[in-house]
Amino acid sequence: MTDSYQHNKNKGYFEIAREPASITLDAFREKYFRTETPVIIEGIGQNWPAITSWSEDYIRQKLSKNKTAKAASLWYWMEKGTLEEDYETPDIIDQLIHSKDVFPRTELMRIWAHKKGNVSSWHYDANMVNVFNVQMTGKKEWLLVSPETPLTCYPFTSFAVMDNNDKNIFKKKKYTQVILNKGDMLYIPPLWFHKVFSLDDENLNLNWIFTKKQTDVKTSTLIRELDRYALQTYLSEHRFQWVQNTFIKMNQNIPGYLRWKWRYPEMIKSPVKPRFLGLMRLTLHEIKSLAKVFWHAKKINPYLEGIRSIKKLER
Repeated sequence: MTDSYQHNKNKGYFEIAREPASITLDAFREKYFRTETPVIIEGIGQNWPAITSWSEDYIRQKLSKNKTAKAASLWYWMEKGTLEEDYETPDIIDQLIHSKDVFPRTELMRIWAHKKGNVSSWHYDANMVNVFNVQMTGKKEWLLVSPETPLTCYPFTSFAVMDNNDKNIFKKKKYTQVILNKGDMLYIPPLWFHKVFSLDDENLNLNWIFTKKQTDVKTSTLIRELDRYALQTYLSEHRFQWVQNTFIKMNQNIPGYLRWKWRYPEMIKSPVKPRFLGLMRLTLHEIKSLAKVFWHAKKINPYLEGIRSIKKLER
């Protein structure tokens, strides 16, 4: 294991770093990727044709002609190279995708389409993905909270309990806040909580996502996440078939963005050592969050009713 990092535990607001589009892979790796620190890379897509040509109707018509593209609940999936006439894959992303340091995957690009007023509630992304998010049209406000000062999540999920009071959420947290403008790219490291507000009439974002094979950063959320996937493995491989079947059926009948499954054949390597009775500790800790869940339960339905699913692809 190489030198390990731990995020600065100092609480409060921090100014997110900004870098030019010319940043090298070596500089990006050392300053942000390895340390899992968010950064904005300015103007990386400002000259792409997509910045002026993309609309939701345009990308839906284009993707409908591509057999590998598909609509998920909240975004469109694409394979690498799809619609490549409209943008250029940044060099740092292209090199990381093809490196031996990340798990290979086919669907590694997403397009998000949101109207003004859409809010993505507090969560962190599953499978410990690194997210590279380019604002293609419109602009969005991003709130980020460090995985070292985590939010309380709904049991066994990566979604934070909704209490609709961000001022209180930020107490004793390490966080930042930024408006992402057209052509800029935000790097969201693994396990960083984020909440996103769509500000313009139409807001389109292009993502690249992938998972590192090894992390050198130890955080509270990493420990929880490793325990969570260990529990998933335990249930999906349980010696009693009814336990396996119940877990699998439960996972199949919830929205894709809530499904609980490690998608790679091996677990990410990390400085976290397996914890004795870790599954029991995780279960007890998750049960403790139920009090907050019940207290704020009435705030879930209004949010769910406001979620706008993307339009299906016509084929």
